[in-house]
Amino acid sequence: MANISLNYMGRDFIQFEPASLRAHGVPQVVIDDTLSAENLKLIKAECRKRIYARASAETQMNMATAAAAIAGKAVAERSADEVTLLTSTKAALDWVSAMRSKCLELAEDPGTDFTQDASWPECPPEVVALTEQF
Repeated sequence: MANISLNYMGRDFIQFEPASLRAHGVPQVVIDDTLSAENLKLIKAECRKRIYARASAETQMNMATAAAAIAGKAVAERSADEVTLLTSTKAALDWVSAMRSKCLELAEDPGTDFTQDASWPECPPEVVALTEQF
């Protein structure tokens, strides 16, 4: 089990094993809460890494700018490619939302290997195609 750091009753415990924390009077619930919070941080970092691997910050800005420009047009004036870009952008936002929701689900089971692709929602093909444009 990993070492953890926490503050309990005004005392800092830096890189302690959970058993050692218990020996120092830290309640198990405090240890468990700290472990859960640390696990959630790791899961969120994995989620962020996966999202940015698909669409960097620059790609996301370019997608948003293109979508905003198209959304400013009257519906009747949008080309088929522009409509596809808007629907793909919506799919990208939905995928990111699903990824973020998955973080909380994965955190509920500390034994889940969140580094495996199978643990995460698959990126829809239209989102892959969209991000490759930018």
